[in-house]
Amino acid sequence: MVLYGPKGTVAMTEHLSKAFSEDIRIRIDDEDNPPAGVAFAAKDIEPGPVYERNGVKVTAIEVNHGEKIKPAFGYVVEFDGKKVVLSGDTRPDARVAKAAEGADLPIHEVAVIEPELSKSYPSYRAIEDHHTLPEDAGRIFTSAKPKLAVYSHIVFATLKPVQDVPEDALIARTQTTYKGPLIVGRDLMSFVISDKVEAFAANGDVVPPLMAAP
Repeated sequence: MVLYGPKGTVAMTEHLSKAFSEDIRIRIDDEDNPPAGVAFAAKDIEPGPVYERNGVKVTAIEVNHGEKIKPAFGYVVEFDGKKVVLSGDTRPDARVAKAAEGADLPIHEVAVIEPELSKSYPSYRAIEDHHTLPEDAGRIFTSAKPKLAVYSHIVFATLKPVQDVPEDALIARTQTTYKGPLIVGRDLMSFVISDKVEAFAANGDVVPPLMAAP
């Protein structure tokens, strides 16, 4: 498994191998699984270019996930004149907004916490302080003018517990600052970037934007 991440990524893989050492030993001895199957190729990275191969370039940008969570990274992926920006976990950050300028596909985290919770419970206020509200993400999308914007890593809390993302509230709040095309990401969703950006569900169906371009 190839891993790139902030300082501590290499140490994490070393500790994971130690934590699962007995399981690894048994699977190698009892099931004849090759040791290479559990090997890590980990690398601690710094802001700047971190990967370049076959025309694909990945650049890490430091983002603000809170004063005590450093470093935290977002990523810019470029290929054949196309650009995707991944915000990573972050509060609203001018560095993400700058990286997203002209991006075909910005993928941004977002937090939707009902006001009653954040007003009444310090723990929910702390969660909000570590993430980006829809209105702030919308401003970044508006500045970027992308072919398609996507929400991912959606943090949400409601007074009435629910399993699914409260998309109506998320979209309504985003529309106060952004009027362009937007999709709420789902696991295993994929994207094709050409002169437009199309989203596809895990089963291959096209996913239309929840907000269409004006």
